[in-house]
Amino acid sequence: MNREPKTYFQFKQLEAALEESEAFRRDLFHRTPIAVAEISPEGHFLEVNAAFCQFVGHSQSELLESDFNAITHPEDREISRQNFAKLMAGEVKQYTLEKRYRHRDGHWVYGIVTCYLRFDLAGHPRSAIAQVIDITERKRSEEEIRQKEEYLRLLLDNIPQQVFWKDMNLVFRGCNQKWAEAAGLESSEAVVGKTDFDLFGDRSIAEFYREKDRQVLESRTAEMNRVAPKQKPGPGGRRIWLDVSRIPLVKSDGEVLGVLGVLEDITERKEIDEKLRLTQFSIDKSRDYVLFSDIEARFFYANEAAGQILGYSKAELLKMEVRDIDPIAPPGGWPIAWDDLRREGSFTFESEHYTRSGEAIAVEITLSHLEYNNREYGCAVVRDIRDRKQAEIALQQAKETAETASRAKSEFLARMSHELRTPLNAILGFTQLMERELSHHSETTLRDHREHLEIIGRSGEHLLDLINDVLEMSKIEAGRISLNPGNFDFRMLLNGIREMLELKARSKGLTLNFEIADDIPNHLCADESKLRQALINLLGNAIKFTEVGGVTLRVKLGQLDASKLQLWLEVEDTGPGISPREMDLLFEPFAQTETGRKSQQGTGLGLSITRQFVRLMGGEMQVKSELGRGTIFRFDIQAEVAESTAEKPEIATGRAIALAENQPDYRILIVDDNWTNRKLVVKLLKPLGFQIREAENGREAIAIWEEWEPHLIFMDMRMPVMDGYEATQFIKRHLKGQATVIVALTASALQQEKSIVLSAGCDDFVRKPFRVERLFETMAKHLGVRFIYEKTAANHGKNGPITPSQTPPINYTDPSDLTPDSLAVMPPSWIAELNQAATKLNGKLIADAIAKIPPHHESLARMLARLAADFRYDIIIDLTRNSK
Repeated sequence: MNREPKTYFQFKQLEAALEESEAFRRDLFHRTPIAVAEISPEGHFLEVNAAFCQFVGHSQSELLESDFNAITHPEDREISRQNFAKLMAGEVKQYTLEKRYRHRDGHWVYGIVTCYLRFDLAGHPRSAIAQVIDITERKRSEEEIRQKEEYLRLLLDNIPQQVFWKDMNLVFRGCNQKWAEAAGLESSEAVVGKTDFDLFGDRSIAEFYREKDRQVLESRTAEMNRVAPKQKPGPGGRRIWLDVSRIPLVKSDGEVLGVLGVLEDITERKEIDEKLRLTQFSIDKSRDYVLFSDIEARFFYANEAAGQILGYSKAELLKMEVRDIDPIAPPGGWPIAWDDLRREGSFTFESEHYTRSGEAIAVEITLSHLEYNNREYGCAVVRDIRDRKQAEIALQQAKETAETASRAKSEFLARMSHELRTPLNAILGFTQLMERELSHHSETTLRDHREHLEIIGRSGEHLLDLINDVLEMSKIEAGRISLNPGNFDFRMLLNGIREMLELKARSKGLTLNFEIADDIPNHLCADESKLRQALINLLGNAIKFTEVGGVTLRVKLGQLDASKLQLWLEVEDTGPGISPREMDLLFEPFAQTETGRKSQQGTGLGLSITRQFVRLMGGEMQVKSELGRGTIFRFDIQAEVAESTAEKPEIATGRAIALAENQPDYRILIVDDNWTNRKLVVKLLKPLGFQIREAENGREAIAIWEEWEPHLIFMDMRMPVMDGYEATQFIKRHLKGQATVIVALTASALQQEKSIVLSAGCDDFVRKPFRVERLFETMAKHLGVRFIYEKTAANHGKNGPITPSQTPPINYTDPSDLTPDSLAVMPPSWIAELNQAATKLNGKLIADAIAKIPPHHESLARMLARLAADFRYDIIIDLTRNSK
C-alpha cells in the first residue's frame, strides 16, 4: 500500500521536472537574443525563435511552411546542403559556416551559422539546432571600408599625376598605378617594401632620389612644383621632364610618418613650348611667305620670305594691303569673302601675286580665319608654285611613262606565264606519259623513253634559264649584285662562248665570226662571270633574231695606262633591225620589241640585265640599228692586265659505290621538311653504307641529335615549327655540338645567303640543286670519308678492247678548248657510246665512257669529266654529234 503512492508521487515529481525543463528550454529557445531554428532531417523548419524571425523578416508561420534552403543565397545553397547532410549522417558533430539569407524585404542578410544535432531519448538524431549570429552590420562596415579603399585607389589611379609614399626609412609603402607603370612595375602592390636601390640599377640615380626625400623629411618643408628632367631617359632615349612635389606626411601631433611624392609628366608641355619657339623661328625662316592681316586686309605681320620673294622691305609690306599684291582681291578683303572664311575656317586656293618689279608669280595660298580678343584676323601661308607647275607637266609625262611600264609589266607576266607553263607542260606531260607506259607495260624500259627524257631535259634547262633571268633581274632591282673581279684567260673565255653558240648558228645556216684584235692581252682581271653572261646574251639574241647572213663579235683595245685598260666589244648581226620608236624600250625590264614579241621566246630581261652588268664593270651600252639592215650593240668595260690565271681545280671522275674499309660507322642526319628532298639524299647515301636518320624540322633534328649524336647533319634552312638557323645555333651552343658537322642545304639563289648561313654556325654550304660529287666532296672534306669508286676497265668496250687513235695527245686546260676533232682520237663506237649516254642524260654511263679513255689522253678525260660534272650534256652531245 505504501509503495504505490510513493512511486506515483515520484512519477509526478519527474513529470513536473520534465515539464519545467521543457518550459525552461522553450523559454530559453524563444527569449534568447540569438537567432535559433530547429530543423528536421529533411531540412524543414520545425521551430524558430523571435530573433530568427526578426533576422530574416519572416513570421514564424511563414518559416514553418518552408525549409532552410528556400531562404538561403543561391551561391551558398550547395555548401550549406553538403554540411547539413554530413551532420545528419553523423560524419560531423557540428559545423559552422558563414552564409547569406534572403530577407523578406528582398535584401540579403549575413550570419555565422553553428549547427548541431538534437537526439531523442533513444539517442537517435531527432533534429538539428541552428544558431545564427547576425553579422550583417559588420559586413556592411567591411564593404564600406572596402569601397572607401577602392574609391581611394580609383582616385589615386585616375589622377593624371604619379603618386608614391614612403616611411621614415624611405621604404616604399605604396604608389598609384601611373607611378608603378612609369617605374616599370606590374602593379602598384609590387612597390611595397622596396627602396629606390631595388628599382634603379644605377645607384647614383637611386641615391639622387633618396637625397631629395631626406631633405624634405629633415626640413619638414614641402618642395613644390620643381621642374627638372628625369634622371633616367625614356624609351628611345627621349628626355622626360617632370613637375615634382615632395610633401612631408605629418600627424596632428607633429610626428612625421614619411614623405609623399607627386610627379607630373610635363614632357609634352615642355615639348609644345619648345615647338612653339621653333614654330615662331620656322615661320620667320620659312621658305613660304606668311602674311597676317586685319579684317580690312591690311598687313600687320610678314616674315622674311615675303620680302625676299615679293621684293619689298618688311616696313613697306606693313603699309600695304592684300589688293596691292593680288589684283583679284576686292578692296579691303582677300579673294575669299570673310563670311565664307568665318564659316569654313580655312581655304586653300591658287592665285597670282605681283612682285615689286611687276612679275606675276603662281602661288598657292592657305588662308585661315583667326579670332583673338574679340578681333578677327586672316593668316595666309603663301607658296611659290612656279616650280610645281613645271613639275606637274613632268609628272604627267612620268605618269604616262609609268602607265606604259605597267602595261609592259602586265605583258611580261603574261609572257612569263606562257614561258613557264610551256616547259612545265612538257616536263609534267611526258613524265605522266612515261608513268602510264611503265604501269601498263611492265616490259617497257627507260631506253624506250629516250626521246621523252631528252624533251624533259631540254625543258628543264629552258625553265632554269627563265628562272635565272628573273632572279638575276630581282637581284639587280634590289641592289644586291656586286662586282667579283678575278684573273682569267680572256681568249679561252671567247673560245668557250664560240664553241657554245657555233652549233646553234650553224643549225640556222648563219656564220659566227670572232674578230679579236692582236693587241688584246691573253689574261685579264675583271668579272669573268658577268662578262660571259653579257656576251652570251648579246650573241644569243643576235643568232635568235637573225635568219640570213651572220653574227660578228669584234673586240678592240681602247685607252690603256699603267694599270687599267678599256676594252671595247661589239656584236653585229644581219637581222631585221629595230624600229627607232622601240629604241627606248630596248633596255627596259619587262618590255620587248615587236620582233621579240613575235618570236614568243624569252623574258624580255636579257638586255636589261646585260646593261646593268656592263655598267657595273665601268662601261656603257650603245646600240645602232636600221630596219632591215641589222643591229650593232657596242659596250666597253674597265679591266686590268693579269700575268696569268690560276688553273681551275680538277673534278674527280668515277662513281662512288661504297665506303672504304676501316672507317667508322658514319651517322648522317638529313633534316628537310620536303619528303622528296630527304629521300633523294637518303637514296644517294644509304646504299654506300652510311647510317641514316631523317627529321622534318629543327625541333625533331635537335631531339635526334641529343639521342643519336650524328657525325654530320645535312640541314635545310627554311622549315616550319623550327627553322635550320635556330636548330643550328642551339646545337652549336653545346660542347658536343662542336663535334657535329652541319652542312646547310638551301635552294636560295642569293649569294649573301652563304655568309648568313655560315654566321649561324653551319660548317659548310651546298646549294640546291646540287651535284652528287659536291655532296661526297663535302663529306670527305669535313669527316675524312674515303670512298670505293666503280672500277671500269679502261680501253675496253662491250665487245672487246677499244683501240684509240695514235694521234699525239693534246694538253687541254679548259673544256672550251674541246672541238669535235678532239674526240677523233677515240674510235667511232666509243663516240657513239658517249653520245648515247649524254642524250640519255645518264651521268653513270658518261662516267663509264670517260673511264675508257687511255691515260695518255688524260687531259681529254678530265675536260669531259668537268663538262659532265657541270651537267653540260648539251656540249657533249654537240661534240659527239659533229665528230668525224
